[in-house]
Amino acid sequence: MVPCVVVAAPATIANLGPGFDVFGLALSEPVDVVEARVSKSGMKISSITGVSAASLPRDPKLNTVCIAAARVMEIIGCRGGLEFEIRKGIKPGGGMGSSGAGAAAGAVIANELFNGGLPKSKLIEAAAVAEGRVAGSIHYDNVTPAIAGGFTIVTSIEPFEYVALDLPKMKIAVAKPAIEVPTREARKILPKEVPLRDAVANVGRATAMVAALGRGDLKLLGRCMVDAIAEPVRAPLVPGFSEVRRAAIDAGALGAAMAGSGPAVFAIVEPRGDAKKIAAVMREAFEGAGLKCETIITSPGDGVRVVERR
Repeated sequence: MVPCVVVAAPATIANLGPGFDVFGLALSEPVDVVEARVSKSGMKISSITGVSAASLPRDPKLNTVCIAAARVMEIIGCRGGLEFEIRKGIKPGGGMGSSGAGAAAGAVIANELFNGGLPKSKLIEAAAVAEGRVAGSIHYDNVTPAIAGGFTIVTSIEPFEYVALDLPKMKIAVAKPAIEVPTREARKILPKEVPLRDAVANVGRATAMVAALGRGDLKLLGRCMVDAIAEPVRAPLVPGFSEVRRAAIDAGALGAAMAGSGPAVFAIVEPRGDAKKIAAVMREAFEGAGLKCETIITSPGDGVRVVERR
């Protein structure tokens, strides 16, 4: 048994337009770094530092890192304890899978420290349980890429199954306005029924996106990143969303959409495209709507990785 493990868990983007609760994408940055060591019993968080650290729960029963770790320990029949140090790089409530990254980190750490030998699918299920505790319902679109990496497709919930795909090279510009949209609240406003034409449109575009990935066709991928179901309902929660999306595309982005439930907006850019210019116009559009905004340039990345064992 390894007494201490440090992992890096990636930010993720869910939905990617028409793939509500199905598509997810792991990013190369930002990341959360979580360190854990074995203790005699129970769960303890000794420190939380970094982005919005003061707003995050120290109670192990309310923090996704601990909830996921406890679930893995339950699955493998382990009665030990864990003590965590959490360094947040992913802003909570920002639409980039902050709670999912924590859940993924907790699941992987427990599996590593107690030699659980669980496959990724079981770790994802454990992480999804933790996500469900804080979001109000279990969904897999963030935790799946956070653990599996790359572009993921949730193909079944019961039993849980997923497919992971490699992506062609691309840049991703992300605009992060200075507001929060809690996932729990964003899910409450979703429609219980949708028009058949909107469902058909989303299925068509989502299917075309998978075909585009197989062909390495970034232009087709970007054109199909349009959602007819969740994004129109959530757009009023993000002032300036439509203007930001349009500004990104006008500046050369291949496609743009809300990151998960928002408020972040992301745009995909060709490898040689001017991602800095696109990020700048997205920031300006948010500022035009009265919101301060930060931007990052990132790219597709791997799932949770162990960075140190000691």
